[in-house]
Amino acid sequence: MVCERSNNTSLLGEDDELLVLEDDEITLLEDNEVVSLVEDSEREFSKRESWKMMIVDDDPAVHQATQLALKNFSFEGRSLSLIHAFSGAEAQKLIPEHSDLAFILLDVVMETNDAGLTVVRYIRDDLKNKRVQIILRTGQPGEAPEEEIIHNYDINDYKLKVELTRQRLTTTAIAALRAYRNVIAVEEKTTALTRTLKTLQQTQLQLVQGEKMSALGSLVAGVAHEVNNPLGCILGNLVHTDDYIQDLLNLIKLYQRHYPNPASEIQEETEAIDLDYLTEDLPQMLNSMKMGAERIRSISKSLRLFSREDSDRPMLFNVREGLDSTLLILKHRLKVKENRPDIRIVKEYGGLPEVQCYPGQLNQVFMNLISNAIDALDETNEKWIQQGCGKDRHSASLIFGQITIQTEVRGEQAIIRIGDNGVGMPEQVRNRVFEQGFTTKVVGKGTGLGLAIARQIIEEKHQGTISVNSEPGQGTTFTISLPI
Repeated sequence: MVCERSNNTSLLGEDDELLVLEDDEITLLEDNEVVSLVEDSEREFSKRESWKMMIVDDDPAVHQATQLALKNFSFEGRSLSLIHAFSGAEAQKLIPEHSDLAFILLDVVMETNDAGLTVVRYIRDDLKNKRVQIILRTGQPGEAPEEEIIHNYDINDYKLKVELTRQRLTTTAIAALRAYRNVIAVEEKTTALTRTLKTLQQTQLQLVQGEKMSALGSLVAGVAHEVNNPLGCILGNLVHTDDYIQDLLNLIKLYQRHYPNPASEIQEETEAIDLDYLTEDLPQMLNSMKMGAERIRSISKSLRLFSREDSDRPMLFNVREGLDSTLLILKHRLKVKENRPDIRIVKEYGGLPEVQCYPGQLNQVFMNLISNAIDALDETNEKWIQQGCGKDRHSASLIFGQITIQTEVRGEQAIIRIGDNGVGMPEQVRNRVFEQGFTTKVVGKGTGLGLAIARQIIEEKHQGTISVNSEPGQGTTFTISLPI
Protein backbone atom coordinates (compact mmCIF):
# COMPACT_ATOMS: atom_id res chain seq x y z
CA MET A 1 0.00 0.00 0.00
CA VAL A 2 1.46 3.35 -1.05
CA CYS A 3 1.45 6.29 1.33
CA GLU A 4 0.63 9.23 -0.95
CA ARG A 5 1.97 12.71 -0.46
CA SER A 6 -0.36 15.60 0.19
CA ASN A 7 -0.57 18.58 -2.07
CA ASN A 8 1.56 20.76 0.19
CA THR A 9 4.28 18.84 2.05
CA SER A 10 5.34 15.20 2.13
CA LEU A 11 5.13 13.18 5.35
CA LEU A 12 8.91 12.90 5.07
CA GLY A 13 9.70 16.41 3.87
CA GLU A 14 10.40 18.36 0.71
CA ASP A 15 12.79 17.02 -1.89
CA ASP A 16 15.32 19.78 -1.25
CA GLU A 17 15.59 18.93 2.44
CA LEU A 18 17.66 16.16 3.86
CA LEU A 19 15.37 13.16 3.37
CA VAL A 20 14.05 12.20 -0.08
CA LEU A 21 11.92 9.08 -0.55
CA GLU A 22 10.06 8.27 -3.74
CA ASP A 23 6.43 7.26 -3.52
CA ASP A 24 7.22 3.62 -4.25
CA GLU A 25 9.71 3.57 -1.37
CA ILE A 26 7.14 4.45 1.29
CA THR A 27 4.94 1.46 2.05
CA LEU A 28 2.96 0.68 5.12
CA LEU A 29 4.35 -2.19 7.13
CA GLU A 30 2.54 -5.45 7.65
CA ASP A 31 2.10 -6.74 11.22
CA ASN A 32 5.07 -9.10 11.01
CA GLU A 33 7.22 -6.28 9.61
CA VAL A 34 6.22 -4.04 12.52
CA VAL A 35 7.31 -6.73 14.96
CA SER A 36 10.58 -7.06 13.06
CA LEU A 37 11.10 -3.30 13.26
CA VAL A 38 10.75 -3.36 17.05
CA GLU A 39 13.03 -6.37 17.43
CA ASP A 40 15.69 -4.76 15.23
CA SER A 41 15.69 -1.67 17.46
CA GLU A 42 15.97 -3.76 20.63
CA ARG A 43 18.86 -5.77 19.20
CA GLU A 44 20.64 -2.59 18.21
CA PHE A 45 20.30 -1.22 21.73
CA SER A 46 21.60 -4.42 23.29
CA LYS A 47 24.84 -4.12 21.28
CA ARG A 48 25.99 -0.88 22.86
CA GLU A 49 24.83 1.84 25.20
CA SER A 50 22.54 4.17 23.30
CA TRP A 51 20.27 7.07 23.86
CA LYS A 52 16.74 5.77 24.23
CA MET A 53 13.97 7.33 22.18
CA MET A 54 10.36 6.20 21.98
CA ILE A 55 8.02 6.67 19.02
CA VAL A 56 4.35 6.58 20.00
CA ASP A 57 2.13 6.66 16.93
CA ASP A 58 -0.64 4.48 15.52
CA ASP A 59 0.63 4.93 11.96
CA PRO A 60 3.34 2.33 11.10
CA ALA A 61 4.58 4.58 8.26
CA VAL A 62 5.57 7.20 10.84
CA HIS A 63 7.63 4.61 12.69
CA GLN A 64 9.32 3.52 9.47
CA ALA A 65 10.00 7.05 8.28
CA THR A 66 11.37 8.18 11.65
CA GLN A 67 13.66 5.17 11.89
CA LEU A 68 14.97 5.73 8.38
CA ALA A 69 15.51 9.43 9.05
CA LEU A 70 17.51 8.76 12.23
CA LYS A 71 19.25 5.60 11.02
CA ASN A 72 22.77 7.01 11.21
CA PHE A 73 22.12 9.53 13.98
CA SER A 74 24.55 9.85 16.86
CA PHE A 75 25.04 12.36 19.65
CA GLU A 76 28.18 12.64 21.76
CA GLY A 77 29.42 9.36 20.34
CA ARG A 78 26.29 7.42 21.24
CA SER A 79 23.76 6.07 18.80
CA LEU A 80 20.01 6.27 19.12
CA SER A 81 17.90 3.30 20.11
CA LEU A 82 14.23 3.41 19.07
CA ILE A 83 11.43 1.92 21.13
CA HIS A 84 8.10 1.56 19.34
CA ALA A 85 4.59 1.90 20.77
CA PHE A 86 1.57 1.90 18.47
CA SER A 87 -0.98 3.25 20.94
CA GLY A 88 -1.16 5.30 24.09
CA ALA A 89 -2.02 2.23 26.14
CA GLU A 90 1.03 0.35 24.83
CA ALA A 91 3.22 3.36 25.60
CA GLN A 92 2.01 3.39 29.21
CA LYS A 93 3.08 -0.25 29.54
CA LEU A 94 6.53 0.29 28.03
CA ILE A 95 7.58 3.58 29.61
CA PRO A 96 7.99 2.23 33.21
CA GLU A 97 10.33 -0.46 31.80
CA HIS A 98 12.72 2.22 30.46
CA SER A 99 13.59 4.60 33.26
CA ASP A 100 16.46 6.01 31.19
CA LEU A 101 14.23 7.04 28.30
CA ALA A 102 15.60 10.33 26.93
CA PHE A 103 12.77 11.63 24.78
CA ILE A 104 9.45 10.67 23.21
CA LEU A 105 7.93 11.58 19.88
CA LEU A 106 4.30 11.36 20.87
CA ASP A 107 1.27 11.47 18.61
CA VAL A 108 -1.75 13.23 20.05
CA VAL A 109 -4.63 11.49 18.26
CA MET A 110 -4.46 7.70 18.37
CA GLU A 111 -7.06 5.33 19.82
CA THR A 112 -8.77 8.44 21.17
CA ASN A 113 -8.53 12.11 20.29
CA ASP A 114 -6.48 12.83 23.42
CA ALA A 115 -4.59 9.53 23.84
CA GLY A 116 -1.25 11.33 23.62
CA LEU A 117 -2.25 13.87 26.24
CA THR A 118 -3.27 11.02 28.52
CA VAL A 119 0.23 9.60 28.13
CA VAL A 120 1.70 13.00 29.06
CA ARG A 121 -0.36 13.10 32.26
CA TYR A 122 0.66 9.53 33.04
CA ILE A 123 4.37 10.34 32.67
CA ARG A 124 4.36 13.61 34.58
CA ASP A 125 1.71 12.98 37.25
CA ASP A 126 1.65 9.23 37.84
CA LEU A 127 5.30 8.33 37.22
CA LYS A 128 6.59 11.71 38.47
CA ASN A 129 9.07 11.59 35.60
CA LYS A 130 10.38 15.07 34.86
CA ARG A 131 13.48 13.86 33.03
CA VAL A 132 12.14 12.54 29.75
CA GLN A 133 11.65 15.14 27.05
CA ILE A 134 8.19 14.95 25.49
CA ILE A 135 7.69 16.18 21.93
CA LEU A 136 4.09 16.13 20.78
CA ARG A 137 3.33 15.58 17.10
CA THR A 138 0.00 15.80 15.41
CA GLY A 139 -1.34 15.61 11.90
CA GLN A 140 -4.64 17.08 13.05
CA PRO A 141 -3.80 20.40 14.76
CA GLY A 142 -7.45 21.32 14.98
CA GLU A 143 -7.94 18.49 17.47
CA ALA A 144 -5.10 19.78 19.68
CA PRO A 145 -4.59 23.57 19.47
CA GLU A 146 -0.93 24.37 20.06
CA GLU A 147 -1.46 27.29 22.42
CA GLU A 148 -3.81 25.31 24.65
CA ILE A 149 -1.52 22.27 24.72
CA ILE A 150 1.60 24.27 25.57
CA HIS A 151 -0.26 26.11 28.32
CA ASN A 152 -1.95 23.12 29.97
CA TYR A 153 0.58 20.30 29.61
CA ASP A 154 4.17 19.84 30.71
CA ILE A 155 5.67 19.13 27.31
CA ASN A 156 8.98 20.23 25.86
CA ASP A 157 8.07 20.81 22.21
CA TYR A 158 5.15 20.67 19.82
CA LYS A 159 5.47 19.72 16.14
CA LEU A 160 3.15 19.16 13.22
CA LYS A 161 3.71 15.93 11.34
CA VAL A 162 4.27 17.90 8.16
CA GLU A 163 7.47 19.10 9.84
CA LEU A 164 8.77 15.53 9.93
CA THR A 165 11.92 15.91 7.83
CA ARG A 166 15.30 14.39 8.39
CA GLN A 167 16.80 17.77 9.20
CA ARG A 168 13.99 18.69 11.58
CA LEU A 169 14.12 15.26 13.23
CA THR A 170 17.87 15.54 13.66
CA THR A 171 17.79 19.01 15.19
CA THR A 172 14.82 18.05 17.38
CA ALA A 173 16.63 14.93 18.61
CA ILE A 174 19.82 16.88 19.36
CA ALA A 175 17.90 19.54 21.28
CA ALA A 176 15.94 16.91 23.24
CA LEU A 177 19.08 14.94 24.12
CA ARG A 178 20.91 18.06 25.23
CA ALA A 179 17.99 19.01 27.44
CA TYR A 180 17.78 15.46 28.83
CA ARG A 181 21.53 15.39 29.45
CA ASN A 182 21.36 18.73 31.25
CA VAL A 183 18.49 17.56 33.44
CA ILE A 184 20.48 14.45 34.40
CA ALA A 185 23.56 16.57 35.11
CA VAL A 186 21.58 18.92 37.33
CA GLU A 187 20.01 15.99 39.20
CA GLU A 188 23.40 14.36 39.73
CA LYS A 189 24.92 17.61 40.96
CA THR A 190 21.93 18.19 43.22
CA THR A 191 22.25 14.68 44.61
CA ALA A 192 25.99 15.15 45.15
CA LEU A 193 25.46 18.49 46.85
CA THR A 194 22.71 17.03 49.02
CA ARG A 195 24.96 14.15 49.99
CA THR A 196 27.82 16.53 50.73
CA LEU A 197 25.56 18.76 52.80
CA LYS A 198 24.29 15.77 54.76
CA THR A 199 27.86 14.59 55.34
CA LEU A 200 28.87 18.04 56.53
CA GLN A 201 25.87 18.22 58.85
CA GLN A 202 26.66 14.80 60.29
CA THR A 203 30.32 15.71 60.66
CA GLN A 204 29.43 18.95 62.37
CA LEU A 205 27.00 17.12 64.62
CA GLN A 206 29.62 14.53 65.48
CA LEU A 207 32.27 17.16 66.17
CA VAL A 208 29.95 19.22 68.39
CA GLN A 209 28.72 16.19 70.26
CA GLY A 210 32.21 14.73 70.49
CA GLU A 211 33.55 17.97 71.92
CA LYS A 212 30.64 18.11 74.34
CA MET A 213 31.17 14.54 75.49
CA SER A 214 34.92 15.08 75.71
CA ALA A 215 34.46 18.13 77.93
CA LEU A 216 31.85 16.35 80.01
CA GLY A 217 34.05 13.28 80.26
CA SER A 218 37.03 15.32 81.41
CA LEU A 219 34.88 17.10 83.98
CA VAL A 220 33.36 13.89 85.31
CA ALA A 221 36.71 12.12 85.36
CA GLY A 222 38.23 15.06 87.24
CA VAL A 223 35.41 15.13 89.78
CA ALA A 224 35.66 11.37 90.24
CA HIS A 225 39.40 11.66 90.80
CA GLU A 226 38.95 14.43 93.37
CA VAL A 227 36.27 12.42 95.16
CA ASN A 228 38.47 9.34 95.27
CA ASN A 229 41.20 11.02 97.33
CA PRO A 230 39.12 11.94 100.42
CA LEU A 231 37.01 8.84 99.90
CA GLY A 232 40.06 6.64 100.16
CA CYS A 233 41.01 8.44 103.38
CA ILE A 234 37.53 7.89 104.84
CA LEU A 235 37.39 4.22 103.92
CA GLY A 236 40.91 3.62 105.18
CA ASN A 237 40.21 5.32 108.53
CA LEU A 238 36.85 3.59 108.94
CA VAL A 239 38.64 0.28 109.14
CA HIS A 240 40.81 1.47 112.00
CA THR A 241 37.90 3.35 113.61
CA ASP A 242 35.93 0.13 113.69
CA ASP A 243 38.84 -1.65 115.41
CA TYR A 244 39.30 1.15 117.95
CA ILE A 245 35.62 1.27 118.83
CA GLN A 246 35.50 -2.49 119.26
CA ASP A 247 38.51 -2.22 121.59
CA LEU A 248 36.81 0.50 123.64
CA LEU A 249 33.54 -1.46 123.84
CA ASN A 250 35.44 -4.54 124.97
CA LEU A 251 37.20 -2.45 127.59
CA ILE A 252 33.84 -1.13 128.89
CA LYS A 253 32.52 -4.68 129.12
CA LEU A 254 35.67 -5.66 131.03
CA TYR A 255 35.15 -2.81 133.51
CA GLN A 256 31.51 -3.82 133.97
CA ARG A 257 32.53 -7.39 134.67
CA HIS A 258 35.13 -6.47 137.29
CA TYR A 259 33.31 -3.47 138.75
CA PRO A 260 29.61 -4.34 138.63
CA ASN A 261 28.79 -1.58 141.18
CA PRO A 262 30.52 1.61 140.01
CA ALA A 263 30.20 4.97 141.71
CA SER A 264 26.86 6.73 141.53
CA GLU A 265 28.23 9.41 139.19
CA ILE A 266 29.30 6.71 136.70
CA GLN A 267 25.92 5.00 137.01
CA GLU A 268 24.12 8.30 136.32
CA GLU A 269 26.26 8.99 133.23
CA THR A 270 25.72 5.42 132.00
CA GLU A 271 21.98 5.89 132.19
CA ALA A 272 22.17 9.35 130.60
CA ILE A 273 23.99 8.14 127.49
CA ASP A 274 22.03 4.88 127.37
CA LEU A 275 25.20 2.83 127.22
CA ASP A 276 23.46 -0.42 126.26
CA TYR A 277 21.81 1.19 123.20
CA LEU A 278 25.06 2.99 122.29
CA THR A 279 27.12 -0.20 122.34
CA GLU A 280 24.53 -1.89 120.11
CA ASP A 281 23.96 0.98 117.65
CA LEU A 282 27.53 2.29 117.22
CA PRO A 283 28.78 -0.74 115.20
CA GLN A 284 25.69 -0.47 112.98
CA MET A 285 26.43 3.20 112.39
CA LEU A 286 29.96 2.33 111.33
CA ASN A 287 28.63 -0.31 108.95
CA SER A 288 26.24 2.24 107.43
CA MET A 289 29.11 4.68 106.98
CA LYS A 290 31.19 2.01 105.27
CA MET A 291 28.27 1.10 103.01
CA GLY A 292 27.77 4.76 102.10
CA ALA A 293 31.45 5.19 101.33
CA GLU A 294 31.42 2.04 99.18
CA ARG A 295 28.38 3.40 97.38
CA ILE A 296 30.25 6.62 96.62
CA ARG A 297 33.18 4.56 95.42
CA SER A 298 30.96 2.52 93.04
CA ILE A 299 29.39 5.74 91.69
CA SER A 300 32.83 7.21 91.17
CA LYS A 301 33.96 4.07 89.39
CA SER A 302 30.86 4.13 87.19
CA LEU A 303 31.44 7.77 86.33
CA ARG A 304 35.03 7.06 85.35
CA LEU A 305 33.94 4.00 83.36
CA PHE A 306 31.16 5.88 81.59
CA SER A 307 33.26 8.93 80.78
CA ARG A 308 36.40 7.09 79.77
CA GLU A 309 38.13 8.73 76.83
CA ASP A 310 38.29 6.73 73.61
CA SER A 311 41.57 6.17 71.85
CA ASP A 312 41.95 6.40 68.10
CA ARG A 313 41.40 2.67 67.83
CA PRO A 314 38.83 0.28 69.31
CA MET A 315 39.62 -1.68 72.45
CA LEU A 316 38.21 -4.64 74.32
CA PHE A 317 35.29 -3.64 76.52
CA ASN A 318 32.87 -5.42 78.82
CA VAL A 319 29.49 -4.31 77.53
CA ARG A 320 27.68 -5.34 80.70
CA GLU A 321 29.91 -3.06 82.76
CA GLY A 322 28.99 -0.22 80.42
CA LEU A 323 25.29 -0.96 80.82
CA ASP A 324 25.56 -1.19 84.61
CA SER A 325 27.51 2.05 84.88
CA THR A 326 24.88 3.81 82.78
CA LEU A 327 22.08 2.45 84.94
CA LEU A 328 23.87 3.59 88.07
CA ILE A 329 24.23 7.13 86.72
CA LEU A 330 20.52 7.18 85.79
CA LYS A 331 19.37 5.59 89.03
CA HIS A 332 17.93 8.86 90.34
CA ARG A 333 15.50 8.89 87.40
CA LEU A 334 14.34 5.37 88.15
CA LYS A 335 13.19 6.14 91.69
CA VAL A 336 9.58 6.64 92.68
CA LYS A 337 8.01 10.01 91.96
CA GLU A 338 4.95 11.72 93.35
CA ASN A 339 2.65 10.27 90.70
CA ARG A 340 4.74 7.34 89.51
CA PRO A 341 6.15 4.21 91.11
CA ASP A 342 9.78 3.34 90.67
CA ILE A 343 10.84 1.86 87.35
CA ARG A 344 11.88 -1.74 87.50
CA ILE A 345 15.05 -2.82 85.69
CA VAL A 346 15.12 -6.39 84.40
CA LYS A 347 18.56 -7.64 83.39
CA GLU A 348 18.82 -10.73 81.22
CA TYR A 349 22.55 -10.87 80.56
CA GLY A 350 23.60 -13.83 78.48
CA GLY A 351 27.16 -14.98 78.04
CA LEU A 352 28.68 -12.02 76.24
CA PRO A 353 32.44 -11.79 75.67
CA GLU A 354 34.31 -8.52 75.52
CA VAL A 355 33.91 -6.74 72.21
CA GLN A 356 36.24 -4.48 70.24
CA CYS A 357 34.64 -1.02 70.42
CA TYR A 358 34.96 2.60 71.47
CA PRO A 359 33.69 2.32 75.08
CA GLY A 360 32.93 6.00 75.66
CA GLN A 361 30.83 6.28 72.52
CA LEU A 362 29.06 2.99 73.19
CA ASN A 363 28.16 4.18 76.69
CA GLN A 364 26.75 7.32 75.11
CA VAL A 365 24.43 5.13 73.00
CA PHE A 366 23.30 3.23 76.10
CA MET A 367 22.65 6.53 77.89
CA ASN A 368 20.47 7.81 75.02
CA LEU A 369 18.44 4.60 74.71
CA ILE A 370 17.82 4.13 78.44
CA SER A 371 16.99 7.83 78.90
CA ASN A 372 14.47 7.58 76.06
CA ALA A 373 12.95 4.48 77.67
CA ILE A 374 12.52 6.39 80.94
CA ASP A 375 10.92 9.28 79.04
CA ALA A 376 8.53 6.84 77.36
CA LEU A 377 7.50 5.40 80.74
CA ASP A 378 6.98 8.91 82.13
CA GLU A 379 4.76 9.67 79.14
CA THR A 380 2.84 6.45 79.75
CA ASN A 381 2.37 7.48 83.36
CA GLU A 382 1.01 10.90 82.36
CA LYS A 383 -1.52 9.29 80.01
CA TRP A 384 -2.45 6.81 82.72
CA ILE A 385 -3.17 9.63 85.16
CA GLN A 386 -5.12 11.61 82.54
CA GLN A 387 -7.37 8.59 82.10
CA GLY A 388 -8.18 8.68 85.81
CA CYS A 389 -6.23 5.59 86.78
CA GLY A 390 -3.53 7.27 88.85
CA LYS A 391 -4.81 6.02 92.21
CA ASP A 392 -4.30 2.40 91.19
CA ARG A 393 -1.01 2.94 89.45
CA HIS A 394 1.24 1.87 92.34
CA SER A 395 -0.39 -1.55 92.42
CA ALA A 396 0.44 -1.94 88.71
CA SER A 397 4.07 -0.86 88.94
CA LEU A 398 5.40 -4.22 87.82
CA ILE A 399 3.29 -4.00 84.67
CA PHE A 400 3.73 -0.37 83.67
CA GLY A 401 7.22 0.61 84.78
CA GLN A 402 9.74 -1.83 83.36
CA ILE A 403 12.90 -1.57 81.30
CA THR A 404 14.37 -4.83 80.06
CA ILE A 405 18.02 -5.13 79.04
CA GLN A 406 19.13 -8.31 77.29
CA THR A 407 22.48 -9.43 75.92
CA GLU A 408 23.35 -12.51 73.90
CA VAL A 409 25.73 -13.85 71.28
CA ARG A 410 24.36 -14.74 67.88
CA GLY A 411 26.98 -16.13 65.54
CA GLU A 412 29.74 -13.55 65.34
CA GLN A 413 27.52 -10.74 66.64
CA ALA A 414 26.96 -9.35 70.12
CA ILE A 415 23.27 -8.50 70.53
CA ILE A 416 22.05 -5.87 73.02
CA ARG A 417 18.33 -5.16 73.42
CA ILE A 418 16.96 -2.28 75.46
CA GLY A 419 13.17 -2.29 75.69
CA ASP A 420 10.38 -0.67 77.66
CA ASN A 421 6.68 -1.31 78.11
CA GLY A 422 5.70 2.30 77.50
CA VAL A 423 3.37 3.96 75.01
CA GLY A 424 5.13 2.68 71.89
CA MET A 425 5.34 4.50 68.57
CA PRO A 426 3.10 4.69 65.49
CA GLU A 427 4.62 3.80 62.12
CA GLN A 428 5.14 7.40 60.98
CA VAL A 429 7.21 8.12 64.10
CA ARG A 430 9.04 4.79 64.03
CA ASN A 431 10.20 5.43 60.46
CA ARG A 432 11.81 8.74 61.48
CA VAL A 433 13.31 8.07 64.92
CA PHE A 434 16.89 8.00 63.59
CA GLU A 435 16.40 11.12 61.49
CA GLN A 436 18.58 14.03 62.53
CA GLY A 437 16.56 16.79 64.19
CA PHE A 438 13.38 14.71 64.53
CA THR A 439 11.81 14.58 67.99
CA THR A 440 8.38 14.07 69.48
CA LYS A 441 9.32 15.75 72.75
CA VAL A 442 8.24 19.23 73.70
CA VAL A 443 10.59 22.16 73.20
CA GLY A 444 13.35 22.09 75.78
CA LYS A 445 13.16 18.34 76.41
CA GLY A 446 14.51 16.96 73.18
CA THR A 447 16.89 18.02 70.42
CA GLY A 448 16.35 15.18 67.95
CA LEU A 449 20.07 14.38 68.02
CA GLY A 450 20.36 11.46 70.44
CA LEU A 451 19.19 8.62 68.20
CA ALA A 452 20.79 10.12 65.09
CA ILE A 453 24.11 10.13 66.91
CA ALA A 454 23.45 6.64 68.26
CA ARG A 455 22.94 5.27 64.75
CA GLN A 456 26.05 7.05 63.51
CA ILE A 457 28.13 5.59 66.36
CA ILE A 458 26.83 2.04 65.89
CA GLU A 459 26.82 1.89 62.10
CA GLU A 460 29.75 4.09 61.09
CA LYS A 461 32.14 3.73 64.02
CA HIS A 462 31.43 0.10 64.88
CA GLN A 463 30.13 -1.37 61.58
CA GLY A 464 27.12 -2.67 63.48
CA THR A 465 23.38 -2.21 63.14
CA ILE A 466 20.68 -0.61 65.24
CA SER A 467 16.96 -1.12 64.68
CA VAL A 468 13.71 -0.36 66.47
CA ASN A 469 10.59 -2.44 66.95
CA SER A 470 7.57 -0.66 68.34
CA GLU A 471 3.79 -0.65 68.20
CA PRO A 472 1.39 1.80 69.87
CA GLY A 473 0.56 0.53 73.34
CA GLN A 474 3.08 -2.33 73.10
CA GLY A 475 6.28 -0.62 74.12
CA THR A 476 9.54 -0.13 72.22
CA THR A 477 12.67 -2.22 71.83
CA PHE A 478 15.95 -1.08 70.31
CA THR A 479 18.26 -3.85 69.10
CA ILE A 480 22.00 -3.27 68.66
CA SER A 481 24.20 -5.75 66.83
CA LEU A 482 27.98 -5.40 67.12
CA PRO A 483 30.66 -7.56 65.52
CA ILE A 484 32.63 -9.43 68.18
